[in-house]
Amino acid sequence: MPTSILLSKELGLKSNQPTWLQLPAMMRMAMTSPNVMRTFRPDWLAPFNFFYFPLLSDLGGYPSGFDRSNFKFITPPESNRTKWSTLKGVNLLGTIDGRTYQISMSPDPSQRKVIPESMRIILRQYLEHPEAKSLGPDGAACLSTTAGLLRRTSILAGDIIPVGKETDRHWEQGEDPSLLDFKLHEFRERRKSVAADPTDIKRWEKFGVRPLMRKSGLSQKVVYAILAGAPVRPRTLAAFKKACHEFNVGTSTVF
Repeated sequence: MPTSILLSKELGLKSNQPTWLQLPAMMRMAMTSPNVMRTFRPDWLAPFNFFYFPLLSDLGGYPSGFDRSNFKFITPPESNRTKWSTLKGVNLLGTIDGRTYQISMSPDPSQRKVIPESMRIILRQYLEHPEAKSLGPDGAACLSTTAGLLRRTSILAGDIIPVGKETDRHWEQGEDPSLLDFKLHEFRERRKSVAADPTDIKRWEKFGVRPLMRKSGLSQKVVYAILAGAPVRPRTLAAFKKACHEFNVGTSTVF
């Protein structure tokens, strides 16, 4: 059903809108991680039991004083979907104060309720989501507005970085709430990194990403990182600056 709705919307065709598009978007999870079980846990949530994790909206979806970093709203499982819009739950990261919060599908002026995304919004965001694994027909990054036959993207391996073997467990147990706070544990030496000057970045952006890649010999990911002001290795930035200088000398355009 979701596929037919997405295709109809993209092609401008009429389609029957199911009633469940107005329901809040829910993720079913299980309380299986020891780390999560040591946090605040309501009486109704026993170890290895299921619960719902509504996807809250970043635009006014959290109660006053909370955001994505300190509020993880969970509710008891409910098979009757008509009750999802008014379910009550707790903050998994909260303290044992007995406070409960209620779902609302409309803005709450008092900011005491939680506002999840609807299934309609999730489907709409899916259509606007860029394809990170592909390139556009012109070889540039694939954006939400890209149209046409996509091209394959290539990955240039950099450093070989050892990671903790416990990462396999996180991805195998997709219903584990610890996946929400998943951080890859890397074992590598810390190197000093530098970021490009914003003034230089504005000048370099006028050359274009593809020409800069060809001139510097750096990958698309590295070039985008430098232009975004992200820290990179000093020698990488030095090589990029040299390429930009040669690029500037070889063109008649004055920046």
